[in-house]
Amino acid sequence: MIVVLAIDALEYALVEAYDTPHLKQLFYGKTDISEFSQPRTMVLWSSFMTGENKEAEVLARGDKAMWDIRWPIEETFFAKFENPLVIDLPGFSYDLDVHKRSRDTLKRFFDIEDPEEKERIRKQYNNAAFSHHRKIKTDFLRALEEGRDFVLGYFSLADVVGHLNFGNATLMRLIYRDLDDLAKSAARNAEKMLVVSDHGMKALGAFGDHSDYGLYSTSWDASLRNPKITEFSRLF
Repeated sequence: MIVVLAIDALEYALVEAYDTPHLKQLFYGKTDISEFSQPRTMVLWSSFMTGENKEAEVLARGDKAMWDIRWPIEETFFAKFENPLVIDLPGFSYDLDVHKRSRDTLKRFFDIEDPEEKERIRKQYNNAAFSHHRKIKTDFLRALEEGRDFVLGYFSLADVVGHLNFGNATLMRLIYRDLDDLAKSAARNAEKMLVVSDHGMKALGAFGDHSDYGLYSTSWDASLRNPKITEFSRLF
């Protein structure tokens, strides 16, 4: 079985700092996303799965409509497999209701000035992110036992929580440890496993913003060196 852990905003510096050997696997490094004008989530995952730079096509939809994109499986490298499962990936199988609620809550946080209300909203936002993460984690681990030849799980926790809490080292360490444990569990079922992020995350005061590189790791020698995100489809 080929397994892909698609982790939004997995930051290279934190993978190094927080001692996450299962996220690093045998070979790891940064990805090159310099061909894109901005490190946008939908742009990068669309380009990852299709093996083509989809920036112009995605951005032409506008900030809201781009999230409605669903690439046909025939246009993705998932079609190379007989029995693939792709869980919650933007541009393919993403839960749009969860995304909308998250964005609405984030907007409320920045629109409100009262500190106590901000803290209440922050807790609501974080709790929703962890709840969704637990659901996707359960679905992903169950799928690994189903005898499929390809399973991809997309995990947004580091990105969603990082935007409001990147300065909280204790919370971010907890998230990275959880993701490392997830990678450890997934590796038990994988013939080959790829861990890949669309972009990383950098500090913006106490908050977090997208960085201009991503991260990859492989359980085998794929002869990669600073790869573009469009190159991974050729591995399979």
